[in-house]
Amino acid sequence: MGHLLNEPVRAEHDTAGRLTAYEWRGSRYAVDEVLKTYGSSPDGRLYRVRITGAEGVAIAELSRDADRWRLRHLFSA
Repeated sequence: MGHLLNEPVRAEHDTAGRLTAYEWRGSRYAVDEVLKTYGSSPDGRLYRVRITGAEGVAIAELSRDADRWRLRHLFSA
């Protein structure tokens, strides 16, 4: 089961605008791969991603509303 969080994160992007990492609760997590994208609007979507942090590999679900990112769910991998 995942943990429902719905907390804001500070997202990092590459020059093409792709999500590469984010900071949450003082820790940085690298986005290794986008596994699935939900939603129809480019500015209002959900992203399921594989991440790597100090604790290891996990799956996160992030939401994006314009330029605001939120960590919605966190799943162990």
